[in-house]
Amino acid sequence: MSTPLEDVRTLAGTIGPRGTGTPGEAAAADFVAERLADLGLPVERRTFRAVASQNAFPLSIALVALLAVVIYPLDGALARWIAATLALLTPFLLWQAIIHSDSLLGPLLPHVTSRNVVTRLEPQGELCRRAVVLSHMDTNRCRLVWQSSTVRHLEPLTWLTLAILILLGMLYITGALLGGPAWIWWLSLLPAGYQFGSLVTLWRDERTPFSPGAHDNAASVAVALGLAERLAAQPLQNTQVWLAFTGAEETDHAGLKNLLREHDPVLREAAFIDMEGVGSGEIVYLTRQGLCLHYRPSPDLLALAEKVADRQPDLDVHAAQMTVEDEVRALRGGGYRAICIAGRDPGTGSLPHWHRADDTEDTVSAQTLEQAAGFVMAMVKALDDGESEIS
Repeated sequence: MSTPLEDVRTLAGTIGPRGTGTPGEAAAADFVAERLADLGLPVERRTFRAVASQNAFPLSIALVALLAVVIYPLDGALARWIAATLALLTPFLLWQAIIHSDSLLGPLLPHVTSRNVVTRLEPQGELCRRAVVLSHMDTNRCRLVWQSSTVRHLEPLTWLTLAILILLGMLYITGALLGGPAWIWWLSLLPAGYQFGSLVTLWRDERTPFSPGAHDNAASVAVALGLAERLAAQPLQNTQVWLAFTGAEETDHAGLKNLLREHDPVLREAAFIDMEGVGSGEIVYLTRQGLCLHYRPSPDLLALAEKVADRQPDLDVHAAQMTVEDEVRALRGGGYRAICIAGRDPGTGSLPHWHRADDTEDTVSAQTLEQAAGFVMAMVKALDDGESEIS
C-alpha cells in the first residue's frame, strides 16, 4: 500500500488540478475508489449535479444589480418598482450564498456533474454510534482575492459589497416612492460602478487555472485513505466509521448535501470530522470559522478535541480560528454535530497555499500528514470509548 505522501503526489501531481466537474475530479474519484477496493472495503459511488463555480453566485448577483440599473430609468412607475425589487433582492441573495452556498438563482446557473466516494468500516462488536470523516476531492481556481495571501481582506470586502447592494436597493425604493426623480438614478451610478468593477474582477477570476490542490485537499484525502487502512486492519469496537470523499465542496457543497439527503436518518446523530489543508503548517481544531456570519463546532466535539489535544501533547495540536468556509457550515446549519481539523499557515492565518498555483506536492510534509492522521485517529478512538455522546 502507498503512503499518504505518495497519495498526495498521485492526486496533486499525476492527476493534478481537480476542478469541480472536471476530468481531474473524476480521475481523483476513480483513484480513491480503487484504493478503497484494494483494501477490501465496500465502495459506494454517487454522481450529482453541482454549480460549476463558486463565482457563479456573486456573478449572478452583480448581473441582477446591473439589470436593475438598466431598468430603473425606463419610462413608467412599473419599471422603477421592478428595478427596486431586483435591487432589494441582491443583498438577500448574497447573504444566502454566504450562509447556505446556494441561491434562489441556483437553477439558472451553470451546472456540472460531480461525484462522491464513500466507504463504511464496520465495528467488531455491536454498532452503537457512527463517525463520519470528510475530505473533499475537488480543487478551486487560483483565485485573485479568495486565497491565502489576501484572506484578511475577504470579510471587509464582503461587508462592503453587502452595504453597496443595500444602498442601491434603498435608492431605488426611495425613487419609486417619490415618483422617479432623475437624481436618484444618477446617484445610483456610484454603487453601479462598484458592481460593474466586481463583475469584471469576477470574470477575470474565472479565467485563472485550477490549483493543483496538494493541501486543498489532496492532503486530507490522503490522510483519510491512511485511516481506512488502519481501521480496516484494526476495526473499532462499537463505532461504524464512514469515510466520505466528497465532490463540489469548492462550489456549493453539493456532495455533502447529496450525502445527507440520501442518509439523513442514519447520519443525523453521527459525529462529523472534516479535514481541510492538513499538508503542512500547524494542525489545529477550529473553534470559530467562516465569513461574516461565523460558525462554531458542536460543543461536545470541541470538548473532545480539547481533551485529546491535552492528553496527547506529542501531537502538538491546538485550537484556532480561521476565515475559511467549508462543509462544517452546511453541517452546523443543518443541526449536525461537526468539527474541522485543519492545517494553518502561521504567516497568513489561513490554509497553507490556499487557492494558489504553488499548492503543489513538494510543499506537503509527511510529518504533518502523520500528525493530522494521529489526531483524527485519536478522536475517533475517543468517540468509540464513549467520551462524547453519540446515539
